[in-house]
Amino acid sequence: MQSLLTRAGRRLLAHTIVLLAAAGALGACANETTAPALNTPARVAANTAAPSPEPYTTSVDLVVERVADSPTYGTTVRLGVACSTTQVFDLIIDLEQQVKTDKGKQLVQGSNTWSAYTCDQGKTSVISVISPTDGKLDFQLGRGKVRARIANYQPGVEPVDVTTRVRIVADGS
Repeated sequence: MQSLLTRAGRRLLAHTIVLLAAAGALGACANETTAPALNTPARVAANTAAPSPEPYTTSVDLVVERVADSPTYGTTVRLGVACSTTQVFDLIIDLEQQVKTDKGKQLVQGSNTWSAYTCDQGKTSVISVISPTDGKLDFQLGRGKVRARIANYQPGVEPVDVTTRVRIVADGS
C-alpha cells in the first residue's frame, strides 16, 4: 500500500501536531484554577514588605577565569573581580572535587579567604592558591566546582555568591 503523504508532508503533519499539543498545554494555564492569581492581597503585602533593589549603590561581579594545577604552586584559582565603586570586603573561594581512589570516590575540598580585600573600581584578576583541607588527597586534573562569594561588606554593596563547574587544567610552571 502506498503512503498518501510524501515525506515532507508527514514532517509538516508531525510539526503541526506538536504545535497543537503545545498550544493546548499553554491554554490549560489560562484556566482560573491552574493559573496563579496576579494580584492577590498576600502577594501585594509581600511585595511592599520586601526590600527594593534600590539601596544597592555598589555592584560586585565575580567570574572564575581559570583553575590550574602546577607542580610549583599547587592548585590555583584565577578569579575576575569587578566593582562599580571602591569597596573593602572578604573574598572567599572554595574548591571541591570528587576524585577516584582505591577506596572509591572521595571528596577533596579546599578554601581560601582573602580578608579585607580592596576592590578598586573596574576589573582585575586575583590568583588564589587552594590547598586541600585534609591534606591526605590532592586535587587532580579534571572536573571540579568553585564557589566564590563576598562577606563582611558594607551596607549598599550588593551581595554576590557564584558557584560554577570548572575543569582543573595542567599549568606548565
